[in-house]
Amino acid sequence: MVQKTVEGRGDDMKVALIGSKGQLGQDIARHVPSSVELKPFVHEDFDITEKEEIFNFLCEKNKFDLIINTAAFHKTDQCEDEPHKAFLVNAVGVKYLVDVCIETGACLLHISTDYVFDGRKIDTKEPYTEEDIPNPINIYGISKYAGELIIQNYLEKYYIVRVASLYGKAGASGKGGNFVYTILNKAKRGEPLKVIDDIYMSPTYTHDVAQKIWEIVLEQKPYGVYHITNSGYCSWYEFAKKIIEYAGLESEIKPVKHTEFKTKARRPLWSPLRSVKGVKMRSWEEALRDFINTINPKCFI
Repeated sequence: MVQKTVEGRGDDMKVALIGSKGQLGQDIARHVPSSVELKPFVHEDFDITEKEEIFNFLCEKNKFDLIINTAAFHKTDQCEDEPHKAFLVNAVGVKYLVDVCIETGACLLHISTDYVFDGRKIDTKEPYTEEDIPNPINIYGISKYAGELIIQNYLEKYYIVRVASLYGKAGASGKGGNFVYTILNKAKRGEPLKVIDDIYMSPTYTHDVAQKIWEIVLEQKPYGVYHITNSGYCSWYEFAKKIIEYAGLESEIKPVKHTEFKTKARRPLWSPLRSVKGVKMRSWEEALRDFINTINPKCFI
């Protein structure tokens, strides 16, 4: 029997999952342990930028041992045009969740991003670890880091989980899919592909992140910041080549520099993550192969 570890009071941990429709949220719900009582919430239930709504659902109607927050405003270029919205969701909304945790004694597990880093470690080719100091270079990253700082400065019981370049069966909420689906769709249509070869990251399967999140919580890992990504790193071009290879498809892929794609937001050219806190994950290649086999890309539409 899995024991409740956040409060240390027996079985049946009560967990609120915010953002349960997203690709990570759906996998967290899919892998919930049998002894955990999970209550999924979506935007239609309440808006995390509305404090009264949050307190109504998470304090008055229900009380939880753990709140998992996967909600975010993550359209990177749109964040540059709408910084107020980025900070409202990624920082102010997080402060409201922190207030709930202070009020109820709940632990907060918050999903953050590799975009809190500036990419300057490209000179050393060393992944960023939990010990590196963030220095975001776009509004999205700055707003996410602001959320991290709020949590760290107000709470003792928290997990900040940084992830990167996510893909999962559900696709990214609000983004219309994910990179893997985009490449498969274009390849199936016979479209030539141009993919950036000078931006490096750690592609990560949401299935693996979800399993590791439950492991961290239920095994009573120390509170703090964790990097949870599949091991290793690659460029987006290398990632696309593996997608095509594992799918058994044929498609022309041309490597291009990031300067060929004009974007409003600066992206870190190097943002691979690695954990020095004992988080072990399988390689991104193995995870991608598993995902491709699961979705049967030859029947993909």
